[in-house]
Amino acid sequence: MCARYVPARWALLAALVVGLAASGAAQSPSAPAFDVEVVAQRARAASGAAAQVDVYTAVPHTSLRFLARAGGFEASYGLTVQAYEVDERGRRQRLAVSRTVEREVGAADYDETQSPDRQDRAVLALDVPPGRYAFAVSVEDGASRRTLSREVAHRVRDLGGAAVSLSDPLLLSAYDRAGGTSTPVVGSALSTEMDEFWVAYDLYAPAATALEVTYVVTEQSQDRERPSFGALLGLAPRQQADAGAPVAVTEALDVQAGRTPVAFRIATEGLQVGDYTLAVRLADAAGETVAEVDKPFSVRWTGLDSQIADLDQAIAQLRFLAREGELRAIQNAPTPEEQRRQFLAFWTERDPTPGTPRNESMEQYYFRVSSANDRYGRVRDSGWNTDRGEVFIRFGEPDSVEEHPFDYGTQPYQIWTYPSIGRRFIFVDETGSGDFQLLTKIWDDRTRM
Repeated sequence: MCARYVPARWALLAALVVGLAASGAAQSPSAPAFDVEVVAQRARAASGAAAQVDVYTAVPHTSLRFLARAGGFEASYGLTVQAYEVDERGRRQRLAVSRTVEREVGAADYDETQSPDRQDRAVLALDVPPGRYAFAVSVEDGASRRTLSREVAHRVRDLGGAAVSLSDPLLLSAYDRAGGTSTPVVGSALSTEMDEFWVAYDLYAPAATALEVTYVVTEQSQDRERPSFGALLGLAPRQQADAGAPVAVTEALDVQAGRTPVAFRIATEGLQVGDYTLAVRLADAAGETVAEVDKPFSVRWTGLDSQIADLDQAIAQLRFLAREGELRAIQNAPTPEEQRRQFLAFWTERDPTPGTPRNESMEQYYFRVSSANDRYGRVRDSGWNTDRGEVFIRFGEPDSVEEHPFDYGTQPYQIWTYPSIGRRFIFVDETGSGDFQLLTKIWDDRTRM
């Protein structure tokens, strides 16, 4: 845990803490996450921009506060997308473009406002030049004024010029070619309940031509060892799966001049839970690659298992709960089978309802980990590995959060209070980039109320 102690700043903030009461300005970080997907394509000719970035969002109804209205319920929120240029180390530079829209959401009855399956979906288009960006997306609820924030790193490729090129692929959970309708997978996480998905993209060509497109899905852990496209296509399906590429398919494309929309169906039967990379390659009649683009995505179980698809990471995330010796023993287990057995034994010892299918302690812990990733993730760090993420995982939802983004003479900071355990934690954003660091260590006496 990286907590830094600066006496002068501590004195200043300590004085502020004494003088501040939890008021209506307090803001809870407990609202559920929302999903974001960033897709770059060639800009419209009339815009004069180099590229257009579409930012898709899916905000669950449970993230919003609905108010009763005649005939049902209504909610509203402000959706803001800011594109920051970033350097090679992922650090924010200047703000390139910002856009805000107001959204209104209706629900027929109360159950619809509380359904985790109901979402409000939106897409905002931004014109930006090619480059590396951090897209900061925030949702401010109209009734409660609570704000949810996400940040997504994305490289916008140069899609102009006379050469053949491809937009970023977009995954679809449903696609009706005849009706022209589709449902994007916002967040690029597929459910094991899906039998198929579609990959959609635009192909740009200066003249009509015949091309060959190859789709290869590779387990991310084997990206570097992936055989060549030609070698993969020469293997039987079982051999492709053994090579870590459960999908490798080629088909012919008749491409028109200008923009050609393309959609391709992929069955999920060969995909296990895990992380994957989809590669789309275009080749000419001579077999030479003329354009290629990659798309990372994941396959997740529905429910709790989605949080423990990666056992190594799930074990690493135990460091806020397990004793050092317990964690070391699990990590150093001689075989993967023994490691899994010790991991499950660790949680069996903490099961409050032994003999039942559920382990409530395990569920609570990994749902906190998942929530920390959604709320506090940065370009460089997963949310669980940040200071706010650690405090949230250890202690759960704070009773109140005081936001101080613009106080005179201080850097932006937050105060989280937990009266039930007599603790107060102060996080300071020293860089102004939203990277809040814990002012003093978790177990320091100065965190006591």
